Amino acid sequence: MWCGGLPYMNLPRDTQRERLYYIEFLALFSGQVSRKDLTFRFGISEPAATKDLSLYAELAPSVLRYDLRRKCYVFDGGQPYFEHNVEQALHALAGDGAVDFDPSRTKRIPGWVSTSIKRQVPLEIAATLTRAIDQQQFVIAEYTSLTTGSHSRKLSPLALVNDGLRWHIRCFDHEKEEFRDFGLTRFTSVEERGSSDVDLSKDRDWNTEIMLRLTPHPQALHPETTYADYDMKDGAKTVTLRACLVGYFLRHWHVDYSPNASGNPRAQQLYLANRSEVIDAGTPAWALQP
Repeated sequence: MWCGGLPYMNLPRDTQRERLYYIEFLALFSGQVSRKDLTFRFGISEPAATKDLSLYAELAPSVLRYDLRRKCYVFDGGQPYFEHNVEQALHALAGDGAVDFDPSRTKRIPGWVSTSIKRQVPLEIAATLTRAIDQQQFVIAEYTSLTTGSHSRKLSPLALVNDGLRWHIRCFDHEKEEFRDFGLTRFTSVEERGSSDVDLSKDRDWNTEIMLRLTPHPQALHPETTYADYDMKDGAKTVTLRACLVGYFLRHWHVDYSPNASGNPRAQQLYLANRSEVIDAGTPAWALQP
């Protein structure tokens, strides 16, 4: 494996190499990195953290710049030294996995993950958006939608969301003056432009919690199979979600959310048993549309 034009074997030992990778990971995806980040993550001393930051600066002099006001290193727009797996990075940022400079090290047993046909998100686009979230910046983005095609939007990115199939960025759309989800694969370019005063505390659908009560489909021949599949207690499974995520969840898990359980029980093993309550609690209308 190569990085920055040099084989990994020319770099320091694995433990320090992992810290160097983490420095770049934070710089790219959060926009800043400090000695405290390294001491907290790896349990090393501050002098050791300083040494790592200095070594990384030698390896990739255009990536980091020290900010005296913030007393940390900030991303300076240079070419990354290491290769980064965007999907792995997004899961790590969302708290759903660890980041590792060599993903092959985590493989231990034979296995297979179904092939994905969706577009791979360019590193620059993903990193710019996650930095904007962390640094509370607004962006100007070229975005393509099914209804309006491609055009420029002013957005304030606020959160990273995975619906089980694809990644979304929760943003405030300044033109429409509303909070919406934007598919990560639909961004074609993104530029950070300045500070944003919008935050998630103003997003009603993000801050509203909805409780779903899921049961085996009423027409299922063997509901006990669904009980076992989903570890149901007393014949049901309850799930609490943010209101803006309900629609994604129902579709990802193939839940029949029709009013009269008209779905195919073989294709939709789960049924939304408290549909009326979900609507009354403030779920967005689109979430329960066919």
